[in-house]
Amino acid sequence: MPAEVADHPADAAQPGESQHSHFPCFDGLRAIAATAVVFHHVGFSTGYGVNGHFGAYFAHGDSGVSVFFLISGFLLYRPFVARHLSGERPMSADRFWWRRILRIVPGYWAALIGIYLVFGFRDGTLSSPGDFLAYFGFAQIYDPTRFFSGIDQAWSLATELSFYAFLPLYAWGIGRLGARWLRHRVHIEIVGLVALVVTCVVWRLAWWVNETTVQQTAAGVQPTRGQVGELATAYWLPSHFDLFALGMGLAVASAWVAHRGVAPRLVQWVGRVPELWWALAALTYWAVSTRVGLPRSLGEGLTQGEYFMRQALYGLTAFFLLLPAVFGDQDKGVVRRFLRWAPVAYVGLVSYGVYLWHKAWIEFVREDILGHDEPIGGPVVSTLVIAFAFTLVTATVSYYLLERPILRFKDNPPWRRSSRAAQV
Repeated sequence: MPAEVADHPADAAQPGESQHSHFPCFDGLRAIAATAVVFHHVGFSTGYGVNGHFGAYFAHGDSGVSVFFLISGFLLYRPFVARHLSGERPMSADRFWWRRILRIVPGYWAALIGIYLVFGFRDGTLSSPGDFLAYFGFAQIYDPTRFFSGIDQAWSLATELSFYAFLPLYAWGIGRLGARWLRHRVHIEIVGLVALVVTCVVWRLAWWVNETTVQQTAAGVQPTRGQVGELATAYWLPSHFDLFALGMGLAVASAWVAHRGVAPRLVQWVGRVPELWWALAALTYWAVSTRVGLPRSLGEGLTQGEYFMRQALYGLTAFFLLLPAVFGDQDKGVVRRFLRWAPVAYVGLVSYGVYLWHKAWIEFVREDILGHDEPIGGPVVSTLVIAFAFTLVTATVSYYLLERPILRFKDNPPWRRSSRAAQV
């Protein structure tokens, strides 16, 4: 069972009325995910990911996005499923959406404006209504001409936002079914997750068969700029249902154990061997990086089989990383001590800013400080160290001056305050 301690070891006094009191290792997981993405983009920008001796591990650091998706699936769905199992009233969808908006939108908008004014976008501008709508509205993955523009790694935020919109509606449907068949609530949860995975597979197969750009890329034909944008359908929410479902599955298991009050022997064993799960995470990451023949370059296409293999191994890597943070005594074990270690937890605390700002800093350091003007190239270590330092400072400023203060309002949507005032 998880220890009853503050959710954020690096910032225990979280703003707002509601306080999280579970899962203290998750900031450490966020740190791992964000750092992996930083390594990925440093490897791509310097060319080390393609040509370096250990470049394969840099090249597949984008698996950090999968970790973020599983974290969201677990932490955001667990309160819903806990209420389903206990028979409590469903969570309020508008409160959920309000909290997500406050957590995501201000930091992203500030980064979008700041990066454009200070660094400029690598591709794209803020010069037309379409630009503003696509970038500020998290809609770039739905626009073939802007998918790789603006803050290009923000495609995952657009996917996350669609998950936020979807989750309360999904939870409402599962809750209604569970209320009708009380004895089968857990089975209904499982069937729902299986349906998400099946939808994901069917979605991918459908766009793979019908999407000419995918077929061109897999065949080694370089698509045009407009055609590349058509690949955005691969990044829409249904194509990542499997990853979110893995996290949601952990949420169902965790809430079920908490509801029973006693962990089954299997769950107890899972919690006692955190090093085993991280060894398996390392094994799956080693396999996806070096043993299944995936290309290192972002410009090389994947075959259908390679795409499914990469998604599966990324998901397993993230799943094994999360297990020790979900089950077992959160005060025990080297793995959990590492995740809760203050420097690691701190990087996780400000990881949203790290994710948003790191790529702009990488290019600035590589080109303006280290003097490498070519599209790809430069020293990997110095680029990584300097860019990460600048990124961490910027993320800290973003968190303490913008993100954290805004979260004081997370429990009081303005329309709720207006309603209470009218009643008085």
